[in-house]
Amino acid sequence: MMPLVMVALSTMLLAFNFAVQQPQELAFLNKTAGDVVAANFYAYRQAVITYVYANPGASGTVADASLTFPLGYIRNSSWTNTVQTGTPYVYSTSVLAPAAMDAIARRGGRSMLIGYKNAAGQMTSLTGAASGFVLPAAMSALPQGVVVVIGQ
Repeated sequence: MMPLVMVALSTMLLAFNFAVQQPQELAFLNKTAGDVVAANFYAYRQAVITYVYANPGASGTVADASLTFPLGYIRNSSWTNTVQTGTPYVYSTSVLAPAAMDAIARRGGRSMLIGYKNAAGQMTSLTGAASGFVLPAAMSALPQGVVVVIGQ
């Protein structure tokens, strides 16, 4: 009888672990993965901003060869940029996971200059509010929902 009680108790503890611990661990892993993506995005963004400050007449897409990245930086191939009338637009070419979008918003102080491309080709802030920013024509072919950060 005692071995059955031990098996039942072990099974209950294992079920508790699956029910409570694993969702917490998964949430932590998702948040961490989002933070990694956001750090990579902001390192790319900083390189673009540094270039635009040093080259105020820049326009169009700034090539990676013109950018100075931190030592050891491995660029995510989804990042790109457009400079229009001195304003840099740094964005992804594909829709990011919700954890990454949230991490980008948190790192940017949930600014109205951080958002995603909506169906009308404008930017919607990550809070869901219409920002009123019309995105450059170079971004028109991008899918709805890509992350966009405008300016400095």
